[in-house]
Amino acid sequence: MRSAVQILAMLLATTAMAATTSSTGKTSMKGGKPYFEASETTTAHATVLSVNASNRHVKLRTDAGDTVKVTAGPEVKNFAQIKKGDVVNVSYTEKLTIHVEPAGSTGSSAEAASATAKPGEKPAAAAASRVQHRASITAIDKTKGTAMLKDADGNEVEVTPMHPENLDKVKVGDVVVFTYSQAVAATGEKAASK
Repeated sequence: MRSAVQILAMLLATTAMAATTSSTGKTSMKGGKPYFEASETTTAHATVLSVNASNRHVKLRTDAGDTVKVTAGPEVKNFAQIKKGDVVNVSYTEKLTIHVEPAGSTGSSAEAASATAKPGEKPAAAAASRVQHRASITAIDKTKGTAMLKDADGNEVEVTPMHPENLDKVKVGDVVVFTYSQAVAATGEKAASK
């Protein structure tokens, strides 16, 4: 799957000028505690110009008119279905949430998943990952407008909240949870009928 993800990332990089990006961000309260969420999604499209089955090369043209040649590794299922004129759609999403929970455990966790097309389907791939860090509030300095966070390994960092009034809504011992996720997906569509 790693090669498919690299192909998707390369396609996104080469289509950056033609890509559509949408961003959202909001600060609110959940359960009386500060909550922050931000996400950004980039989508791009490319048209298949040619397919070389012997070396599994696919030449693509982006909406901006740039061309790129990618090599589809063995993890790209149903390669034989890719035809000249097909459209490749790529979507990449990043999301960050920060919320506060009552006193509890700290630490980090990570997970990842990937998927490819089933036999007979148009080639497609998707990959997602999520990392979470939990740190406890060890000190609050309202004069400086900062809080000190400590992770499970004993590392401490001083943070300055975007909204200093949120320091009134948390207390020493609360756990700040940072969750970062990424998802990339690519799908193929048949060439439009003429």
